[in-house]
Amino acid sequence: MKPVKINTQYLQTVAKSLAEKMRRWKNYLPLINLVLLAGVLGMVGVCVLLVYKPQMETVKRAVVPEKTTDDKKQLAFLDMEKKNIDHYETLLSNNPFSQDRNDWKPVEKKKKDTKADSPSKEEAVSVPASAKTEEQKPKGSPKPIKLFGILILGDVKKALILNPDTTINKDAYIFIEEGAKIVDYKVKKIEKDKVKLDWYGEEHIVVMRANIRK
Repeated sequence: MKPVKINTQYLQTVAKSLAEKMRRWKNYLPLINLVLLAGVLGMVGVCVLLVYKPQMETVKRAVVPEKTTDDKKQLAFLDMEKKNIDHYETLLSNNPFSQDRNDWKPVEKKKKDTKADSPSKEEAVSVPASAKTEEQKPKGSPKPIKLFGILILGDVKKALILNPDTTINKDAYIFIEEGAKIVDYKVKKIEKDKVKLDWYGEEHIVVMRANIRK
């Protein structure tokens, strides 16, 4: 084989020209920056198009018909009867936080209680008025009762009063119920704004708003 001859002078000139161009790379910085900026903007544009304009293949979904069994078709609504707002009148009228609250009067208990609790006419006539007061009425006026609050929640009726007798209970305020005895009084009835007390046959009414200072 013939030996290959290499022109060293040509290689030297090429190397010198490359070395000079490498020394002057700072002159090409604006061009390099423009190329990089164009590349970044192009990538941003591609990303925006992919996000806001997805391919049609990804948007289309296969429409699969839903198979309904016979048992599913036979199902009915849980509550077919639509009740009027009058049906809930008992709940609205017995709101314990309303100023116009009324006594709790269930429909079922009303029929039973009226028959059981209502005495006959013969028994009402036979009982004399003097038999109601078994004990003699003490002299003087009874202790005043100060009423501070009334709670009516269903069949529960309670009244918050200032404790008139601290010998038995040392609490400053106590709750009383219908039929309870406090000092010489017997609680007859608790209403939404007053309490009726029985003092040896005399009826005393304590109004809640009369005790509140303005």
